[in-house]
Amino acid sequence: MRFSKSIKTVALLGLLSVGSWASAQASLQAYVNNLKTFSADFEQIQPDESVFSLNKAQGRFQLNRPGQLVWIYDTPTPQKIVIDGVNLWVFDEDLDQVTVRPIEDIKGDIPLSWILYDENIEDKFKILDAGHRNGMDWYNLTPKKSTYFQSIEVGMKDGEMAEVWMYQSADNITKVRFYNIESNHVIPLKNFQFNVPEGVDLVGEAL
Repeated sequence: MRFSKSIKTVALLGLLSVGSWASAQASLQAYVNNLKTFSADFEQIQPDESVFSLNKAQGRFQLNRPGQLVWIYDTPTPQKIVIDGVNLWVFDEDLDQVTVRPIEDIKGDIPLSWILYDENIEDKFKILDAGHRNGMDWYNLTPKKSTYFQSIEVGMKDGEMAEVWMYQSADNITKVRFYNIESNHVIPLKNFQFNVPEGVDLVGEAL
């Protein structure tokens, strides 16, 4: 049986695509499987369409797998986000307000859910090799169920998560760069507990 050169080319490209997808999936899953804790400082850049400029923020991030994280904005507006394994807490210091919600209600909308839980990434995301750029290997994660973000790109450098880009649309991309990274170091469990400060309004009810 003979195949035309074009058919052979299409078949070969198909095999390469499957191989690339499988390799990307295995590489990112292996990183997550070996990760227990992650801590870093971060810089976040997000477009502000209303004034055609960029919002910049800086802060600190700690992760304790599975199910716990702390995300703290130091500038420009102080805010603390804590996932304690059961609830999501958001403390807006300028508003003197804490909001709490059961994490199960919004689990699928957490952009870092792929790394937060002991689950196969492919169960909830389609993983694609997004190539090599800026000295990093990139992976594209597209949610299999609808969320408020369209996809996530993860940049890996020297075996560490170095950048995460969240696409809400083609023109609305939140970019986070991590630095001063420490992986699999001991982080006190008290860091992932949240106590409502005195005199602060509480919105919602914790489980």
